[in-house]
Amino acid sequence: MTAVISMISNFLFLLVIAGVGLSMMTSPIGCFLVWRRMSFFGDALAHSALLGVGFGLLLNLNIYLGISIICVIVALVLTLTSEKKGLSQDTWLSIISYGALALGIVLVNKIPHVRVDPANYLFGDILTLQPLDLLWIYGCAIGVWIFIYYKWQPLLLLTLDEGLAQAEGVSVTSLKLNFMLVLALTVAISLKFVGALLVPALLVIPAASARNNARTPEQMVGYTFLFTFVSITGGLMLSIVFNLVTGPSIVLTALSLFILNQLFVRAR
Repeated sequence: MTAVISMISNFLFLLVIAGVGLSMMTSPIGCFLVWRRMSFFGDALAHSALLGVGFGLLLNLNIYLGISIICVIVALVLTLTSEKKGLSQDTWLSIISYGALALGIVLVNKIPHVRVDPANYLFGDILTLQPLDLLWIYGCAIGVWIFIYYKWQPLLLLTLDEGLAQAEGVSVTSLKLNFMLVLALTVAISLKFVGALLVPALLVIPAASARNNARTPEQMVGYTFLFTFVSITGGLMLSIVFNLVTGPSIVLTALSLFILNQLFVRAR
C-alpha cells in the first residue's frame, strides 16, 4: 500500500512539474497572440499538428519531431500567405487549418500496422506523461524564454505599430517569421497533453483573463502564467477525481477562471 501511494505521489509530482513547464512555455506566447489578435493562427497550427502525428508515424519518427516539422512548415506557409494580396488572411487560415486537419485524420487512419485513436491527439491526455516528456517541455520553455528575452522590445513595438517598428529598424518580416516558428514549436509540444482542438484555448483564455488584472505587459505575462498553472492543475484534479477527459477539463477550468474574473472586474 505504501509503495502504491508513493508511486501515485511521484506521478502527481511529475504532472505538477509538467504543468509549471507548460505554463512557462505558453504564457508569453499567449499574451502576444491576444495583443496581436492572432488567436486563429494558433488554431491553424494546432489543427495541422495532427498531420504531423501522421507524418511522424509514417516515417517512424519521434511524434514530437513529426509534429514540429509539420507545424514549422505550416508556420512558414502562413507567414508567406499573410504577405500576399488576394485572399484574406482568415480565408488562408481556414483553408490551411482544416485542410491539414482532414489530411492528418485520413493519414493516421490509413497507416498500415499502426492503430492510433485520433481522439488522443485531438483532445490530449496529460495523464500519459512520461519523464522524458519533461525534457521536451522544459527544452521548449527555455527556447521560448530565450526568444522572448532577446526580442521583447521589438515584439512590443511590432504589436504597438508595425510602421513604428520598421522606423526603429526592426526587421518586421523576419520577426513575424521567428514568432510563428516559436508558436509552432509551442503548439507541437503542448499538443500531446491538451490536444489539437484545445491548445489554442490554453494559449488564449488565460491571457484574456490576465488582461483585466495587469497594468504592464510584464505583469500580464506573470498573471497569465498563474492563470495557466491553476487551469492545468485544477483541470488535472477534476479529471482524476471525476474521471473526466483531461484536455477539456483543463480548458473548462481556464474558462471558469475567465468568467469569474470577468464578474469580479465588473463588480469592482
